[in-house]
Amino acid sequence: MSAHPTLIATPEDAQRGHAGYFSYVVLLFFVCFAFSYLDRQVVSILVQPIKQTLGLTDVQIGLMQGLSFTLCYATAGVFVARWVDRANRVKLIAACVAIWGASTVLCGFATHFTELLLARAGTAVAEAALSPAVLSIFSDLFAPRKVTRASSIFMLGPYVGGGLALSGGGFLFALSSDHAASAWLATYGLTPWQSVFVAVGLPGFLLSALVLFTVREPMRRGLGHAGAAGKDDLPSMREVMRELFVRNRFCLPYFAAYVALITLFYAHAAWFPALLMRKFQLDARTVGELAAPAYMLGGMLGVVCAGLLAARATDRSALRRVLGLSTGGAAILIPAAFAMPLMSHSLAAVVLYGACAFAASIAMALAPVPLQIALPNRMRGRAIALLVFMTNAISGSVGPFAVGAINEHLGKTPGSLGTALAMVGTVAAIASFLCYALATRRAALPTASGSE
Repeated sequence: MSAHPTLIATPEDAQRGHAGYFSYVVLLFFVCFAFSYLDRQVVSILVQPIKQTLGLTDVQIGLMQGLSFTLCYATAGVFVARWVDRANRVKLIAACVAIWGASTVLCGFATHFTELLLARAGTAVAEAALSPAVLSIFSDLFAPRKVTRASSIFMLGPYVGGGLALSGGGFLFALSSDHAASAWLATYGLTPWQSVFVAVGLPGFLLSALVLFTVREPMRRGLGHAGAAGKDDLPSMREVMRELFVRNRFCLPYFAAYVALITLFYAHAAWFPALLMRKFQLDARTVGELAAPAYMLGGMLGVVCAGLLAARATDRSALRRVLGLSTGGAAILIPAAFAMPLMSHSLAAVVLYGACAFAASIAMALAPVPLQIALPNRMRGRAIALLVFMTNAISGSVGPFAVGAINEHLGKTPGSLGTALAMVGTVAAIASFLCYALATRRAALPTASGSE
């Protein structure tokens, strides 16, 4: 039995007194999303001390930030989608927030690579439920015209959380590296980087309690008294794949474009802080103070610009406009991704890092829109889940790992990490641009979508 009475949410309710509660729900879930990215990306600011303490190679660092996290995240997302559609979503979110908080804390007690790998995997599995469950709740809380606004606020979470991982993680590491603090931690068998994991993981328990005791599970819309008959009407996965890749010819290059884009995103998130530390001999706190504002400002500005520009499209031109905007974002990425890791001055590198975040966030903010526009309603959820699975399973594994492997191959010279990051980022940006351009061209054809 639910801990709270079920709330029957309608647009009229929001106008008659529930607006404040709904705003609170959006804000709380935004904070949860921001903390999920704080927990997953704080490791990037701790790469150097983790390597020194555990004696890891760059390939192992790439595996830890890539394969162990994103493959688990993507795979868990496929299975969790069934729970989102059937279970109490509020309880599911509360449980997952507590689990990923506990897993992050466990990272702080890891004493060798395998333990750290397993703890990171636990964080990934728990975080996989948040986005689908929250977006499902928003669909039941808000009228269609207001869902976009709530979702846009929620989608700012990665940029706020990623920025906090850089700035807050660097600050906490510097604080715990102080001689007195470090000596105190040593009495408990902890190093400064381990204490950072503990500090950023603990708030997960508070957020979990807030979700469980202050958010009510809304009544699901559009179900009526549908039972087995409703399930029989659901198109099969084979029909979804046919709709995606046969009837909508833009989808194949579109999927490829987004996979390439996210490969660059994960490579930058994993290795840019380490690049600043190694190439310019900056400490973790300084790196956070430089990189966090650029990342947050660039990413949030890109999300806002994408929403404003896409809103100017008509219903008929929306698909082509969204794909065109994503193509433009990928085009901006090509020179920025090439030049950023090769800069000889840290400030220039940070400015270009912000430019990369801006360009990438344009396409990332619009990622689900082509599928929402082109596909029938009862196919969209699985189509978006397939896109998320591919980007996390492929991009999240390939991006960080490729940079680490290329750097190892180049001999780990002072400039080799920048070269590796430039190679991976430029190739990914060019591939994304070409595939987005092809998708835009195909979407302009009368036969591009069965929905047009």
